[in-house]
Amino acid sequence: MGRLSGKVAIVTGGGSGIGAETAKLFAEEDAKVILADLREEGVKQVKAEIEANNGVAEYVVGNISNEEDSKKITDAAVEAFGKLDILINNAGYAGSSDPADQYNSDEFDKIYKVNAYGTFYMVKSAVTHMKENGGGSIVNVSSNSTVMPSDYPGYASSKGAVKTMSYTFAGILAPDRIRVNTLIPGTTKTPMVQAIMDDPALMKKYGDTVPLGSLMEPKDLAYGALYLASDEAKMVTGTELVIDGGLSL
Repeated sequence: MGRLSGKVAIVTGGGSGIGAETAKLFAEEDAKVILADLREEGVKQVKAEIEANNGVAEYVVGNISNEEDSKKITDAAVEAFGKLDILINNAGYAGSSDPADQYNSDEFDKIYKVNAYGTFYMVKSAVTHMKENGGGSIVNVSSNSTVMPSDYPGYASSKGAVKTMSYTFAGILAPDRIRVNTLIPGTTKTPMVQAIMDDPALMKKYGDTVPLGSLMEPKDLAYGALYLASDEAKMVTGTELVIDGGLSL
């Protein structure tokens, strides 16, 4: 307990899946948490769960693919808690797995607006507050589809942009004591893969492809984010933490 004592953290996509588990774990470790999501229902529920466990949280409904909303989210942290120490860029959109010659251009654009532009907007908005605070930690969530074959060209390439952006920002922001790292999940039991979880045969098929034997639980990724966000990783920047059960080996 207390690994994030005194810290203020934003978690995007905080209403479900990896984001929800990360927010709850951060609150257990004494961070004050801002939950951000497109939908109020999820973040409202996660906030209630955090508070029932004696944690501190507020939520903001916003779309990270909109630059003004991203600024609203980061400003909300400072307005509520006086500063911003940690940003977990978790919100994402997978899109379809259509063949390249049939891929919908509007869908491709939406994927990039959320995953690549949204990550950029949130980092841009957070950095000003972190500089005022003398430093901070940013964790951008990518995907192991960037390091192995994938049938989601829009998603994989947009998450590749997230990886490159993280590495670039790590160098740019190091003099300001702002660390930027990348979390790389494998297939995780979240609403994004609900169709797999609802089908026992698919669950077995996907689980059998993972060397460690099962899909990831959201909390597996939350613990990775906790390490990267904490002062235990105070000399870690520009790195990639893969948590995929060995699937990308």
